[in-house]
Amino acid sequence: MVLATNFQFIIYNKLILNEPYGEQATKFQISNYKRNKGFTLIELIVVMAVFLLIMATAMAIFISIVSHQRIILARQELLNQTSYFIEYMTKGLRMAGKDWVGDCIKDDQGNPGYVYQLTRYDNQLGIWKGIKFVNQSDNNVCQEFYLDDAQSPVIREIKNGEPSVPVSSTNLNINSLSFSVNGYEPGNQDCKFAPSADCGEGQQPRVTVSLDVKIRGDNNQPSTKAQTTVSQRDLNK
Repeated sequence: MVLATNFQFIIYNKLILNEPYGEQATKFQISNYKRNKGFTLIELIVVMAVFLLIMATAMAIFISIVSHQRIILARQELLNQTSYFIEYMTKGLRMAGKDWVGDCIKDDQGNPGYVYQLTRYDNQLGIWKGIKFVNQSDNNVCQEFYLDDAQSPVIREIKNGEPSVPVSSTNLNINSLSFSVNGYEPGNQDCKFAPSADCGEGQQPRVTVSLDVKIRGDNNQPSTKAQTTVSQRDLNK
Protein backbone atom coordinates (compact mmCIF):
# COMPACT_ATOMS: atom_id res chain seq x y z
CA MET A 1 0.00 0.00 0.00
CA VAL A 2 2.82 2.38 0.82
CA LEU A 3 4.61 1.70 -2.39
CA ALA A 4 1.45 2.13 -4.35
CA THR A 5 0.73 5.41 -2.65
CA ASN A 6 4.23 6.73 -3.27
CA PHE A 7 4.01 5.64 -6.86
CA GLN A 8 0.74 7.45 -7.33
CA PHE A 9 2.20 10.62 -5.76
CA ILE A 10 5.21 10.47 -8.09
CA ILE A 11 2.93 10.06 -11.09
CA TYR A 12 0.81 13.01 -9.89
CA ASN A 13 3.91 15.20 -9.57
CA LYS A 14 5.16 14.12 -12.95
CA LEU A 15 1.92 14.75 -14.71
CA ILE A 16 0.65 17.86 -12.94
CA LEU A 17 3.51 19.73 -11.37
CA ASN A 18 6.78 18.88 -13.10
CA GLU A 19 5.87 17.80 -16.59
CA PRO A 20 4.59 19.99 -19.49
CA TYR A 21 1.17 18.46 -19.13
CA GLY A 22 0.78 20.22 -15.80
CA GLU A 23 1.85 23.52 -17.30
CA GLN A 24 -0.69 23.15 -20.11
CA ALA A 25 -3.44 22.45 -17.60
CA THR A 26 -2.50 25.53 -15.59
CA LYS A 27 -2.45 27.73 -18.74
CA PHE A 28 -5.77 26.29 -19.80
CA GLN A 29 -7.29 27.25 -16.46
CA ILE A 30 -5.87 30.81 -16.69
CA SER A 31 -7.11 31.13 -20.28
CA ASN A 32 -10.59 30.07 -19.26
CA TYR A 33 -10.50 32.61 -16.46
CA LYS A 34 -9.61 35.40 -18.88
CA ARG A 35 -12.33 34.32 -21.30
CA ASN A 36 -14.93 34.40 -18.59
CA LYS A 37 -13.82 37.82 -17.38
CA GLY A 38 -16.58 40.60 -17.72
CA PHE A 39 -16.46 44.37 -18.42
CA THR A 40 -15.86 46.94 -15.77
CA LEU A 41 -18.29 49.78 -15.08
CA ILE A 42 -15.94 52.35 -16.63
CA GLU A 43 -15.67 50.33 -19.83
CA LEU A 44 -19.46 50.11 -20.05
CA ILE A 45 -19.81 53.85 -19.52
CA VAL A 46 -17.26 54.59 -22.26
CA VAL A 47 -18.97 52.23 -24.71
CA MET A 48 -22.38 53.72 -23.98
CA ALA A 49 -21.03 57.26 -24.38
CA VAL A 50 -19.49 56.43 -27.76
CA PHE A 51 -22.70 54.72 -28.88
CA LEU A 52 -24.88 57.66 -27.84
CA LEU A 53 -22.51 60.10 -29.56
CA ILE A 54 -22.72 58.15 -32.81
CA MET A 55 -26.52 57.94 -32.59
CA ALA A 56 -26.85 61.67 -31.84
CA THR A 57 -24.62 62.54 -34.80
CA ALA A 58 -26.59 60.27 -37.12
CA MET A 59 -29.90 61.77 -35.97
CA ALA A 60 -28.59 65.32 -36.43
CA ILE A 61 -27.45 64.51 -39.97
CA PHE A 62 -30.81 62.89 -40.78
CA ILE A 63 -32.80 65.86 -39.44
CA SER A 64 -30.59 68.27 -41.39
CA ILE A 65 -31.13 66.33 -44.62
CA VAL A 66 -34.91 66.25 -44.13
CA SER A 67 -34.99 69.97 -43.31
CA HIS A 68 -32.95 70.92 -46.38
CA GLN A 69 -35.09 68.67 -48.56
CA ARG A 70 -38.23 70.40 -47.29
CA ILE A 71 -36.72 73.82 -48.01
CA ILE A 72 -35.72 72.77 -51.52
CA LEU A 73 -39.19 71.39 -52.29
CA ALA A 74 -40.89 74.53 -50.95
CA ARG A 75 -38.54 76.70 -52.99
CA GLN A 76 -39.26 74.66 -56.09
CA GLU A 77 -43.00 74.98 -55.55
CA LEU A 78 -42.64 78.73 -55.10
CA LEU A 79 -40.69 79.11 -58.33
CA ASN A 80 -43.07 76.90 -60.30
CA GLN A 81 -46.22 78.70 -59.17
CA THR A 82 -44.64 82.14 -59.54
CA SER A 83 -43.47 81.32 -63.05
CA TYR A 84 -46.96 80.11 -63.96
CA PHE A 85 -48.95 83.22 -63.07
CA ILE A 86 -46.23 85.60 -64.31
CA GLU A 87 -46.30 83.83 -67.67
CA TYR A 88 -50.10 83.92 -67.66
CA MET A 89 -50.20 87.67 -67.02
CA THR A 90 -47.42 88.58 -69.45
CA LYS A 91 -49.02 86.53 -72.22
CA GLY A 92 -52.18 88.60 -71.94
CA LEU A 93 -50.24 91.88 -71.65
CA ARG A 94 -48.29 91.14 -74.84
CA MET A 95 -51.52 90.61 -76.75
CA ALA A 96 -53.07 93.89 -75.59
CA GLY A 97 -54.69 96.03 -78.26
CA LYS A 98 -55.64 99.70 -78.39
CA ASP A 99 -59.17 100.39 -77.22
CA TRP A 100 -60.48 102.67 -79.96
CA VAL A 101 -64.05 102.64 -78.66
CA GLY A 102 -63.47 103.16 -74.96
CA ASP A 103 -65.55 100.23 -73.73
CA CYS A 104 -62.65 99.08 -71.57
CA ILE A 105 -60.16 101.95 -71.29
CA LYS A 106 -60.80 105.69 -71.38
CA ASP A 107 -59.27 108.61 -69.57
CA ASP A 108 -60.87 110.94 -67.04
CA GLN A 109 -62.37 113.01 -69.87
CA GLY A 110 -63.84 109.90 -71.49
CA ASN A 111 -61.37 109.79 -74.36
CA PRO A 112 -60.51 106.30 -75.75
CA GLY A 113 -57.46 105.16 -77.71
CA TYR A 114 -55.17 103.67 -75.04
CA VAL A 115 -53.50 100.26 -74.78
CA TYR A 116 -52.92 100.02 -71.02
CA GLN A 117 -54.51 101.66 -68.02
CA LEU A 118 -53.02 101.42 -64.53
CA THR A 119 -55.60 100.88 -61.79
CA ARG A 120 -55.96 100.65 -57.99
CA TYR A 121 -53.46 103.25 -56.86
CA ASP A 122 -52.12 102.74 -53.30
CA ASN A 123 -51.61 106.15 -51.69
CA GLN A 124 -49.67 104.69 -48.78
CA LEU A 125 -47.15 102.75 -50.86
CA GLY A 126 -47.29 105.02 -53.90
CA ILE A 127 -47.72 102.22 -56.44
CA TRP A 128 -50.29 100.98 -58.94
CA LYS A 129 -51.58 97.55 -57.94
CA GLY A 130 -53.63 96.81 -61.05
CA ILE A 131 -53.64 97.09 -64.83
CA LYS A 132 -56.45 96.96 -67.39
CA PHE A 133 -56.25 96.22 -71.13
CA VAL A 134 -58.06 94.67 -74.09
CA ASN A 135 -56.83 91.12 -74.68
CA GLN A 136 -56.88 90.49 -78.45
CA SER A 137 -56.06 86.79 -77.97
CA ASP A 138 -59.21 86.27 -75.88
CA ASN A 139 -61.96 87.68 -78.12
CA ASN A 140 -61.04 91.28 -77.21
CA VAL A 141 -62.11 90.79 -73.62
CA CYS A 142 -61.60 93.67 -71.19
CA GLN A 143 -59.17 92.13 -68.72
CA GLU A 144 -57.75 93.44 -65.45
CA PHE A 145 -55.08 92.00 -63.17
CA TYR A 146 -54.78 93.38 -59.65
CA LEU A 147 -53.60 92.56 -56.14
CA ASP A 148 -56.39 91.81 -53.70
CA ASP A 149 -54.82 92.31 -50.28
CA ALA A 150 -58.01 92.79 -48.28
CA GLN A 151 -57.53 89.55 -46.34
CA SER A 152 -55.16 87.00 -47.85
CA PRO A 153 -53.10 88.73 -50.56
CA VAL A 154 -53.75 87.08 -53.91
CA ILE A 155 -53.58 88.17 -57.54
CA ARG A 156 -57.00 88.26 -59.21
CA GLU A 157 -58.34 88.93 -62.68
CA ILE A 158 -61.61 90.35 -63.96
CA LYS A 159 -62.95 89.77 -67.46
CA ASN A 160 -65.69 92.02 -68.84
CA GLY A 161 -66.81 93.06 -65.39
CA GLU A 162 -67.56 89.51 -64.25
CA PRO A 163 -66.73 88.33 -60.71
CA SER A 164 -63.01 88.15 -60.06
CA VAL A 165 -61.13 84.85 -59.98
CA PRO A 166 -57.73 84.16 -58.38
CA VAL A 167 -54.70 83.83 -60.61
CA SER A 168 -52.08 83.03 -57.99
CA SER A 169 -52.26 79.99 -55.73
CA THR A 170 -53.66 80.28 -52.22
CA ASN A 171 -50.45 78.60 -51.03
CA LEU A 172 -48.56 81.79 -51.88
CA ASN A 173 -48.50 85.04 -49.98
CA ILE A 174 -48.18 88.00 -52.37
CA ASN A 175 -46.40 90.63 -50.30
CA SER A 176 -46.51 93.26 -53.05
CA LEU A 177 -47.44 93.70 -56.71
CA SER A 178 -46.94 96.82 -58.79
CA PHE A 179 -47.26 97.85 -62.43
CA SER A 180 -45.62 100.67 -64.38
CA VAL A 181 -45.66 101.62 -68.05
CA ASN A 182 -42.94 102.73 -70.44
CA GLY A 183 -40.22 102.75 -67.79
CA TYR A 184 -41.85 105.39 -65.58
CA GLU A 185 -41.84 105.07 -61.81
CA PRO A 186 -44.69 102.96 -60.40
CA GLY A 187 -45.77 105.89 -58.23
CA ASN A 188 -46.14 108.35 -61.11
CA GLN A 189 -49.85 109.19 -60.98
CA ASP A 190 -49.67 111.22 -64.19
CA CYS A 191 -48.45 108.18 -66.10
CA LYS A 192 -51.69 106.25 -65.85
CA PHE A 193 -52.35 105.51 -69.51
CA ALA A 194 -50.11 104.23 -72.27
CA PRO A 195 -49.41 105.45 -74.78
CA SER A 196 -50.16 109.04 -73.87
CA ALA A 197 -48.52 112.45 -73.86
CA ASP A 198 -47.41 111.86 -70.26
CA CYS A 199 -46.16 108.31 -70.86
CA GLY A 200 -44.14 108.30 -74.05
CA GLU A 201 -46.64 108.96 -76.80
CA GLY A 202 -45.55 107.36 -80.06
CA GLN A 203 -43.46 104.72 -78.31
CA GLN A 204 -44.24 101.04 -78.28
CA PRO A 205 -46.13 100.53 -75.00
CA ARG A 206 -44.43 98.30 -72.46
CA VAL A 207 -45.37 97.22 -68.95
CA THR A 208 -43.09 96.39 -66.03
CA VAL A 209 -44.45 93.94 -63.45
CA SER A 210 -42.77 93.77 -60.03
CA LEU A 211 -43.76 91.43 -57.22
CA ASP A 212 -42.63 90.03 -53.89
CA VAL A 213 -43.93 86.56 -53.03
CA LYS A 214 -43.33 83.77 -50.51
CA ILE A 215 -44.84 80.48 -49.33
CA ARG A 216 -47.82 81.11 -47.06
CA GLY A 217 -47.40 80.02 -43.44
CA ASP A 218 -43.64 79.39 -43.68
CA ASN A 219 -41.86 82.18 -41.86
CA ASN A 220 -38.48 80.49 -42.25
CA GLN A 221 -38.57 80.76 -46.02
CA PRO A 222 -37.25 84.01 -47.53
CA SER A 223 -39.46 85.86 -49.99
CA THR A 224 -38.72 85.90 -53.70
CA LYS A 225 -38.63 89.14 -55.69
CA ALA A 226 -39.29 89.04 -59.41
CA GLN A 227 -39.58 91.66 -62.14
CA THR A 228 -40.31 91.39 -65.83
CA THR A 229 -41.05 93.81 -68.66
CA VAL A 230 -43.22 93.01 -71.66
CA SER A 231 -44.19 95.09 -74.66
CA GLN A 232 -47.22 95.11 -76.90
CA ARG A 233 -46.70 92.68 -79.75
CA ASP A 234 -48.42 94.81 -82.38
CA LEU A 235 -47.40 98.46 -82.12
CA ASN A 236 -50.41 100.62 -81.17
CA LYS A 237 -52.94 98.29 -82.72
